[in-house]
Amino acid sequence: MASNRVLRSAASRSEISTTDNAVVEEKSTSFKGTIDKFSMSTSESVASSTVEKTKETTRASTKRKYTDALSYKPGATPGGPKKKNSSYAPPSKYAHLKGVPDQLGDNMLCMLIGLNPGIATSQAGHCYANPSNLFWRMLHKGGLTTRQCKPQEDEILPAEFNLGTTNIVGRPTASQAELSLEEMDEGVADLERKCMQYRPESVCLIGKAIWESVFRAKHGRKMTKTEFKFGWQNEKENMGIDKKNGYPGARVYVVVSTSGLAAGYSMDYKLQLWKNLGSWINKRRAERLEESAAKEKTDEVVEEPVASAAGEAGEASASTSSTKAE
Repeated sequence: MASNRVLRSAASRSEISTTDNAVVEEKSTSFKGTIDKFSMSTSESVASSTVEKTKETTRASTKRKYTDALSYKPGATPGGPKKKNSSYAPPSKYAHLKGVPDQLGDNMLCMLIGLNPGIATSQAGHCYANPSNLFWRMLHKGGLTTRQCKPQEDEILPAEFNLGTTNIVGRPTASQAELSLEEMDEGVADLERKCMQYRPESVCLIGKAIWESVFRAKHGRKMTKTEFKFGWQNEKENMGIDKKNGYPGARVYVVVSTSGLAAGYSMDYKLQLWKNLGSWINKRRAERLEESAAKEKTDEVVEEPVASAAGEAGEASASTSSTKAE
């Protein structure tokens, strides 16, 4: 058993009780004399060494994560495969539900991209069928459609309004939490393919999470807080760029999710985002009408001289025949 002993300081004459683990005292002078200091005990030294090793292990782990992020490849989550969150639902859970067909067409001014079909939407077979979803209301109030359409009218969007709908993930779930980041990122490649095929002038990503997935797949890393913003994105972020065939890609516009669960932003703010997009779309509609009218006039001018020339040729032929008859 460790025996107690008393160490005396000659300068202060104070007594300090210690154990056999104590090391020789070290003196230092203060305002009122000498203060006794003791070095760490053997057990404290071991604890300190353990703490340092733990810190080194943490620093090494952090460095590996950073390195993994730099070597991230499109379509994968930074840092390699991650464990599914506790709310994740495998495809088998909703295997009895069907996906919702895309509504896409040529000459789209905007391709509207949602997250994935919800339960009500899947059961209805038409996009944004849940009554609590604000999609159809925002589409109308934002000026993208001349009236508030019903989910059953999603099929008319391409032909009547030059709009289209699709999702980044095709399988239905009850909420976003039941999807994994991996499957969302993998869906970006399909969106790029659709852009190249249909060549829309713009895409509207309906929800921050969709934009974050597109960014991760394109840049191989997470988006920083300072890089994120709603509205129009830089043209270098265009989707489906096909330089070989002269397609500059679709401009990217981001709005707040229209899900009833997205309550972090005011209704006024959400609506303003849609109005800004609607303003641009209506401007492009007007420009297209002007371009079409100008083309028609050009075609008429080209046709008239051809018809006139044909008439003159006919008259000349008739005159020649008449001369021969005489």
